[in-house]
Formats: sequence, structure tokens, C-alpha cells
Amino acid sequence: METQNYNQDKLEFRQIVLKHIQTILEISSKELRDKTYVTQHSNYSSTTEQEDTRYSYIQAIENLAYILIPYFDDKVQQIFDECIEIINSYDFQIENKYKEEIDLIQNDIKKEVNLKPYCIDKRILYAKKLFVALNLLLNRNDYLKSAVYGEDKDELVSDDEDGEESGE
Repeated sequence: METQNYNQDKLEFRQIVLKHIQTILEISSKELRDKTYVTQHSNYSSTTEQEDTRYSYIQAIENLAYILIPYFDDKVQQIFDECIEIINSYDFQIENKYKEEIDLIQNDIKKEVNLKPYCIDKRILYAKKLFVALNLLLNRNDYLKSAVYGEDKDELVSDDEDGEESGE
């Protein structure tokens, strides 16, 4: 009995990946924003902190990438390296990297750029780029098929030199 329950509860790698993609899509189906709010009362104000979905979205994509790292090809690895650098950068590092762009924006709007939203927007941009690359990787590997990444139950491993197939 216990063996049957274990097998029913066991998730395939494909299910984990698809569930993670579903989570990313759920997060992104609403406005990505900080949901913290301040309530003003007559004598005081109270702050209610809630999830900042911008960070949740970035983290979800980053974690999907970490799950899929063993299956990266050269294309995705190059995009991952580029994107993860920005995603994991501090604000001052993004500011230094995009100093020319920030200066152009400041000249156009004739005032100082608020770096906090600028940096989170850069991270979101690179997270989206990474998400597209991961989806293209999954498509190249036919992730919608029932057998993904060697999980085909009918797959037999051959260790013998003469080509005989061995089961377990």
C-alpha cells in the first residue's frame, strides 16, 4: 500500500517544470508592483507590507533557470550568463553599467532619474529575456511530450559491450 501512495505522489521532472511555469504565468497575469500600502489614521499611520510581485516574478524565473541548468545548451547558457548578471546585481552596479542610458534619460526628462524603479525595471526586462530563452529551450527539447530529459519509462540502458539491453 505504501509503495502505491509513494508512486502516486511522486512528481515527474516535467510536472515540476510545468508547475513552475504556471506559477510564473500566475504572477505575471496581474500588474507587477509593490503591494505595500500606508493607511493614514487621525493620529498615526500604519504600513501594511505585502508581496512585491516584481521581485516574486524575477525570483520565479531565476529559480526555473536554476532547475534547468543541467539541460542548458550553448544558446541558453549565453543568455543566462548575460541575464543573471543583471538580475543579481546591486542597484549601484546597474547604475554603473547603464550610466550612459541613465544620463540620456535624465537629459530628456530634465530631472534626476529615480534609480530604484529603473533598476527593478532592468531586472524585470532581463528576467523576461531569460524566460523567453528558457521556453525556447524547453520547446527545442519537446517538454510538452510525456518523456522529457530521459524520463521515458520504456528507456532501457545498455551497459554491455555486445549491445545486450539490461533492465535494472
